[in-house]
Amino acid sequence: MRQLKHYRRLLILLAMLSAVIFASAQDNHAQQLKIVEGITHSFVPKKTSPKVASLKGGKQMGVQSMFGGVYRDSLTRYFDKIEEYNRQTGNSIRFRYYRAIFGKDTLCYEERKEVVIDSVMGKRMLEVESQKAPYQRFEVEISGLKESEIIALIDSMRQMKTADILMNNGQTCIFYALNLLLDFHGINPAPIITRNTTFTDGDQLNAFFDHILTQKGNYPCKYSVLKKADLPDNCVLVFQNAYKKFIHAVFYRKDTGKYYTKNGWWPPIILNNIHPVTEAYGRYDTKEELSEYGLDMQADTILVYCIKEDEK
Repeated sequence: MRQLKHYRRLLILLAMLSAVIFASAQDNHAQQLKIVEGITHSFVPKKTSPKVASLKGGKQMGVQSMFGGVYRDSLTRYFDKIEEYNRQTGNSIRFRYYRAIFGKDTLCYEERKEVVIDSVMGKRMLEVESQKAPYQRFEVEISGLKESEIIALIDSMRQMKTADILMNNGQTCIFYALNLLLDFHGINPAPIITRNTTFTDGDQLNAFFDHILTQKGNYPCKYSVLKKADLPDNCVLVFQNAYKKFIHAVFYRKDTGKYYTKNGWWPPIILNNIHPVTEAYGRYDTKEELSEYGLDMQADTILVYCIKEDEK
């Protein structure tokens, strides 16, 4: 009888010890979760990149806004229909895909989802956009977590904030420049142009620009010419190559003499001079040794676009 009591006590002690070990393991696992800012963080590109060398001197100011506080118009009125569709070659885990139709033309764009669970280099990763301004994106590895733990983690990450300004976003240079232009004139660019959207077919940009904007002029993509040009205030400078492709865009404010540019995934910068951009994207000012095809891919023309007169 006494042996039975000792046996029961031993079982209770083992059970208690197992519970402590399990709780400790859970705590350690929770402590190992490393939440970091994702694509919205500021980073320094590789120094070996030729574009980095050209764009030295730009001041990183983060994602800028020209929004005056009240929208008086909307970009959506330029389109007959906006619809979501299934893009066969897309990444439906991370993006939703839309097409905005105007007449016989279409602008296709993608929108990054607010919550993304995906496998990255064999690790199960969670990316969440905060619901608090400036709407940073955070990511963390969630391998081994239960569904209930992931849901709780998403709720927690939606309330995170580590900065007062968004240093980066998923926009390309062209949507970033358009965003600034439309905001300045009180035209709401959403849902087509937001911090989470960008175009998916560059061949559609020419018709899109001509539909919503007015081309005020064009210049050779040479700094020697542009520095003497009398550019209009609040315009978008589009860098076009020999194949009529739009390869870059910059928003220009004449009253301040500032150029706002975003180069791919790099954080936006503000320049006092367009020369670094013509060196990076132009065929005439480039310092790279390129083939004839390579030069054709660089911009040879600058197109100047402004808001239509009746929209000002």
